[in-house]
Amino acid sequence: MKLAMALYHYFPYGGLQRDFARIAREAVKRGHEVVALVSDWQGDGIEGVTVQRIDVAGGSNHGRMRAFARGVLAARETGAFDRVLGFNRLPGLDVYFAADSCFAEHVKSKPKPVRWLPRYATYLKLEQAVTAADGPLILFLNDDQRDQYLRHYTLAENRYGLLPPGIERDRQRPADHEVVRQQTRASLGIDEQDTLLLFLGSGFKVKGLDRALKAFSSLPETVKLMIVGNDQAEPYLSGLSKAQRQRILVLGPRDDVTALMQAADLLLHPAYRESAGMVLLEATVAGLPVLTTDTCGYARYVSEAGSGEVVASPFTQKALDDTLKEMVSLLPGPWQENGVEYGRNPALYCLAQTVVDQVENWTP
Repeated sequence: MKLAMALYHYFPYGGLQRDFARIAREAVKRGHEVVALVSDWQGDGIEGVTVQRIDVAGGSNHGRMRAFARGVLAARETGAFDRVLGFNRLPGLDVYFAADSCFAEHVKSKPKPVRWLPRYATYLKLEQAVTAADGPLILFLNDDQRDQYLRHYTLAENRYGLLPPGIERDRQRPADHEVVRQQTRASLGIDEQDTLLLFLGSGFKVKGLDRALKAFSSLPETVKLMIVGNDQAEPYLSGLSKAQRQRILVLGPRDDVTALMQAADLLLHPAYRESAGMVLLEATVAGLPVLTTDTCGYARYVSEAGSGEVVASPFTQKALDDTLKEMVSLLPGPWQENGVEYGRNPALYCLAQTVVDQVENWTP
């Protein structure tokens, strides 16, 4: 089978991009010819995957996405693909990997004049293309996301499915985790008696770095924070004192996330919204206690595993601050071993296989 996989922007550190890579590798492993349709590709290639760049033009994000949608349609016409799997809302897909929350749900909270702006109109039109009666099979990441879509669109039951989570087994706590912890903390200059918090993600605004820093700023000087991800942290640090900034390590994007999770004592992830939040499960199976918000789709796994605490909506900074202080005082608590035990469930590791199964079995 010749499979096109359409993703607006690929870089190696985003959760969606890592799902894309896992699915692509699984398809190649099964003998399929895989072509990645992208506007931009950063980082190394994926063995067996041909990268086809689509030119996008426009002075705005929504204008460029509209151009990308046109380019994917044109590539479909000329590429003789058997299937097109999309990771953004696009017309002309056979299967849609629903990485985003329902845009119609997001728009309904906006004043009517705002809803008419070109940005909102563009993304709504693209979402309507994947929810139309002749649209693709939609693969949801969690039941909350599915329910959002069903509140706004009529979808036949055979038009959608619910995916299991999909994390790499190398995120599990390794047998030599104590050695990894000691070596990694030493390389970071962290004393063993210090408490090390981890903020990890690409897109610091949506992931709630501002919330995390406010909660962190009231903790004692023996608590340190490392910020890891493909974004600029400096704008968020400007309001901190010199002493507070000296307790923060800004590491940028990293390839040694497994080791960093073993070095840390708690994952702080107070996101504003996130369809999934793969990092929550990765931390759980690594034995890293989690503090997150219920607006993350995968927060339910944290509650189910007993691997951390979830701040309920409506969010308040005080609730986050108080919960973080309490967790820090109790670390490692029961959360660490609960997460490791939960990570022994094989169902946590089969997202890529399930997606390729669905693509192979799709019937127009």
